[in-house]
Amino acid sequence: MSTESINRETARRARGFIFAQLVTTFILSVILLGWYWPNGWTAAYSALTGGMIATLANAWFAFKVLGPGQSDEPAVVLRGFYWGELNKILFTCAMFVAAFVLIRPVNAAALLAVYFFVHMTPAAVNVFSRRK
Repeated sequence: MSTESINRETARRARGFIFAQLVTTFILSVILLGWYWPNGWTAAYSALTGGMIATLANAWFAFKVLGPGQSDEPAVVLRGFYWGELNKILFTCAMFVAAFVLIRPVNAAALLAVYFFVHMTPAAVNVFSRRK
């Protein structure tokens, strides 16, 4: 199997994980909207914000590591993973700061809970997809 086909397969799986995160984000936001109805707007947009923080950070990491123009040299790939993960952490921190500063009122429990669930979605998808 060539390196190019491995990279294509990895990028395809990454797109699937990001899509699963988006779906999970929207489903959990709608559930929280209905759960707290008629005052569920705060929980719903806080959940949407938390889910989007996780999804956008992972999408950014996938683009940096698996995006176009990546080298096949192991040292360059490893450096790309380190820089991608550092960028992902900084991006996540910046988005959390922006969320808590700019969004008023914010339901911190909904934001953090949905962030955690959406962040764990690729692991769950991976476990359930291997059982087939």
